[in-house]
Amino acid sequence: MNETDERDIRQLLATYTDLWVRHEMDAWGALFTEDADFITHRGIWWRSRRENVAGHQDVPDAVLAQKGDYTQEVVSIRGVAPDVALVHTAWSWPGHRPRPSAAPEDRRGLVTLLLVRQPDGAWRIRAAHNTRENGLDDFSAR
Repeated sequence: MNETDERDIRQLLATYTDLWVRHEMDAWGALFTEDADFITHRGIWWRSRRENVAGHQDVPDAVLAQKGDYTQEVVSIRGVAPDVALVHTAWSWPGHRPRPSAAPEDRRGLVTLLLVRQPDGAWRIRAAHNTRENGLDDFSAR
């Protein structure tokens, strides 16, 4: 992993976050390989780019309106094999309301990504696993 690889990966993830916030899911999906796996913070496992994009497009308007408060930063980038990188990011979504009637929550979590360099030299996401740091209250009685 050299400086150019790290710079390119950081740029990919900056684009990832920008497209996520703007909810441009088709362009966001293009950052993934066709056979990408994505495990959501709720444990849903999408096994292709198509499933991943479709699942992320299905979001209520009330949640979409809050995406501007979402941030994500790269925590680590490590080469694990030639043309393969393991990346961890930390995300934050302050004041998130999962439903309009819900109290706001300051959500945060981690995403583990496996990136692979494509034959054209571009990095793409082959696998992602999103985990909420403060998600235990999802299962408490209210």
